Amino acid sequence: MVAPKCHGDPVMRARGWSVVEYCKLGRTGLDVSVLMLGAWSYGRAAWEGERPIEDEESIRTIQAALDAGINWIDTAAGYGDGHSERVVGEAVKGRRDEVLLASKAMGTPEVIHQTIDKCLKNMGIDCVDLYQLHYPARGVPVADQVGAMVELQEAGKIRFIGVSNFSLEEHQEAVETARVETSQPPFNVFWRQYENDVLPLCIEHDISVIPYSPLAQGLLAGRFRKVEDVPEDIRARNKLMAPGILEDCVAVVARLEEIAQAHGRTVAQAAIAWTLQTPGITAPIIGCRRPEQLADNLGGVGWRLGDAEYREIAEAGEVISAKLDLSDNMWGWRPI
Repeated sequence: MVAPKCHGDPVMRARGWSVVEYCKLGRTGLDVSVLMLGAWSYGRAAWEGERPIEDEESIRTIQAALDAGINWIDTAAGYGDGHSERVVGEAVKGRRDEVLLASKAMGTPEVIHQTIDKCLKNMGIDCVDLYQLHYPARGVPVADQVGAMVELQEAGKIRFIGVSNFSLEEHQEAVETARVETSQPPFNVFWRQYENDVLPLCIEHDISVIPYSPLAQGLLAGRFRKVEDVPEDIRARNKLMAPGILEDCVAVVARLEEIAQAHGRTVAQAAIAWTLQTPGITAPIIGCRRPEQLADNLGGVGWRLGDAEYREIAEAGEVISAKLDLSDNMWGWRPI
């Protein structure tokens, strides 16, 4: 089946300057930037620990990303009960032809059908470019969940199908049911849950991998050096920031910072570059609340760590990852 085309494919390097690079999105033939903008924080819920998140600032950040050449944005129905989708929709008004819009849903087939209609209304669009299963719904066959996505595709409400937080077995079931273009796992220096099984499967099936939390919610940007630094929001539940783990992470961050400085880069830029060097990774999702954070993250593109530097950080991060409980997500949550 040929995926419906909802609008013109995004204009590369449109409007202003561009510092990002581009690669192919799965088997679609489309060019996407090697950084994807994540819109979780724009939903406000769970992210109010430091200072209020203002919609106007979120919109400025989204538009600055478009100006810089980032041409896809990831949001979800669950980000502030649709608030993030509404902010994204407002930000891309008049620029729809420059951007691929991605969102996510989870649940039974009936819920998935209901959620897409809310998504389209929230963003003010007729079709979502990439629609992803946010988490596998427990007790619902993966084939049924993916089958509902196929029905949305055939109805012209979505273009491409993706999955998120799927295990190897769940990926295998998904690809047996439909063409899956993307996989969105948690992945960074310290969280390596799917490195040895899901990433090879995605390479085999030409599935683009768009990992979230490449900076471990600011830990790999050097923002949190001790437990007291961690805001009382979603990050306070991050397993990487727990006493006894955070201290080990900080030591690795300090070494990564030394490597970054040797390249004339920031530690956040080095963490993004490290992620991009990992085999199978297509485009890390960067969660920028402000244009200044975006500017820093953009510097993670266009250079590489030395091979020995990459391996050193990879090995140090793997030691920490091996200590973690990977049976649920980074915040100790799993769908019921």
